[in-house]
This record gives sequence, structure tokens and C-alpha cells, in this order.
Amino acid sequence: MAKYSQTKIARLLLESDTAPNTAVKGAKLEELVRYLFCKVPKVTFYGANILDGYRAHELDVVFNNDTRYSDLYFLDHSIITECKNTAHRTSSAQVGWFVRKLQDRIATSGILISLNGITGEADGVNNAHSEIINALIRDKIRILVIRRADILAFQETDDLVKLLQRKILKLTIERTIE
Repeated sequence: MAKYSQTKIARLLLESDTAPNTAVKGAKLEELVRYLFCKVPKVTFYGANILDGYRAHELDVVFNNDTRYSDLYFLDHSIITECKNTAHRTSSAQVGWFVRKLQDRIATSGILISLNGITGEADGVNNAHSEIINALIRDKIRILVIRRADILAFQETDDLVKLLQRKILKLTIERTIE
């Protein structure tokens, strides 16, 4: 397992938080996400801000996950992430749009990096939480939410792996979003 640099994580979060505009803010968060996931063995960067053939959907950051050897073997071969660093929590409409992107790619999982979390209650009864629960029940899509506090706690790649595994268990067994 590889170690994360707390200094680099803090720097990229600060640069995203204090960016002069949303484009730079997003780019810095995407850089952080690339750093976190590419440290995991057999996970490689595929692309950022990828538009589909119809230019209807943009995928923030996508990784190739060699599920034969990766510590993230329990996720899809293509790890699709959505990155949000906004003043407010991510809304149900934003989560719903991410669900649509995953549906159109026949993905079974997606990673939502929302530094300020998502709207609603953890038991999934309203707002963005309900979108995640509905995606699981209706489409068998597991959306795993990573928040700022999660990222700040990462010391090594095993922390990311264990976090995602725990979030899958909470989502699929307890039907709650951690």
C-alpha cells in the first residue's frame, strides 16, 4: 500500500477552495482525485472531462481499474467519478444527473466526491440520499460518496480501499449513505 502525502492533499484542497473561478476549482479537485486513485496499484488515469459522442454527458475523471489485480477489484473496470466542490451540499438533481451518466454507461458503481456532502438524511428518505438509494434499488448502481473529512483522514491507499468497502456495505446491507 502506498502512502499519501498529507501536505499534497491539504495543498490541493486549499487550491480548489480558493480558486478564482469554477473551472480552476474543478480542475484542482480533479487533480486531487487523480492523485488519490492513481496511487492504488493497477488503477490508472483514463481521462478527464470526457464528453460522450453526442456531447450530452461530461465525465469528470475516469480511471481504468485492472480488477484482476487491483485493490479496488470490487468496483467496475471503469471507475467513473463526479467531483463537486461547491458552497452547498450536492443536490438531488446533481446526483440524479450523475445516476443518468452511470445508467447510460451500464456502470454498476460510481464515486461522487462531494467535499461538502449531499443533501438529505443518511437513512435515504429524502433529497440526494433518496436518489442514491433509488439508483441502488432501481438500477443496481452503487454510488459511493467521498467527503472532505474522508479525504483528510487518508494516510495510505488502504484507507481509501477500506472506506469504499465500508460504504458499499452500509449502502447495500443497511441502505444508508455514510
